[in-house]
Amino acid sequence: MLADIHANLQALTAVLADLDALAAGWGRPPRLVALGDMIGYGGDPGAVLDVVQARGMAAILGNHEKGALDPACRKRCFHIQSREALERTCELLSEADRKYLAGLPGHLVLDGCRFTHGMPPDDPLTYFITRDDDELAAAFADFTERVCFVGHSHVLEGACFSGGRLTRLELGDEALSLEAGGRYILCCGSVGQPRDGDNRAKYVIFDPADTTVAVRRVAYDIKAAADRIVARGLPERYAKRLW
Repeated sequence: MLADIHANLQALTAVLADLDALAAGWGRPPRLVALGDMIGYGGDPGAVLDVVQARGMAAILGNHEKGALDPACRKRCFHIQSREALERTCELLSEADRKYLAGLPGHLVLDGCRFTHGMPPDDPLTYFITRDDDELAAAFADFTERVCFVGHSHVLEGACFSGGRLTRLELGDEALSLEAGGRYILCCGSVGQPRDGDNRAKYVIFDPADTTVAVRRVAYDIKAAADRIVARGLPERYAKRLW
């Protein structure tokens, strides 16, 4: 799962190279899912969308895609600084890019798992990290799949609901083994805009055979990505934030 690429072509390229090296030993190609916010903040929205499509990724609508398509949402759902970056992103998108974004679903169900950007069932705007325990427990009634993978919060956290009890989780260096009978909402970090104190790109691998979830952390050329943001006329604050 690749969440929140945010038009960071350098991070995306490094992540895909890391994944390809791993997958060479699997004997089967991985299914790639982009969990929304492929655009926004970064300097290469069109190039990132080209890669997503060329690699045959399943993809869903994030809040930045929604904002790019809907001026009312752009005004209502984004604070002034994010809106400034999104307005410039809109100028960088081609008509073909817009057509692709307009066809994105709000969620996907693949291999018995749900994928959405913010919170299930298909909300691109609500952050996992803003939900208290009662709200998270109630969210499990909004979907039937065992696991829902989400983005938006740019964190590597999650929640397990089992036996009527909610347990919060952190996705760390060790792979998470899903417990029998447990249901999960799992946040997959961010490829292009990490916000967890570790500036490496993050992505998540789910192995349905042994029901494990593993985080990969990948170094990339941050300076090139930051320089690209400035060169493309986006606010410099988003270049500095990559570090």
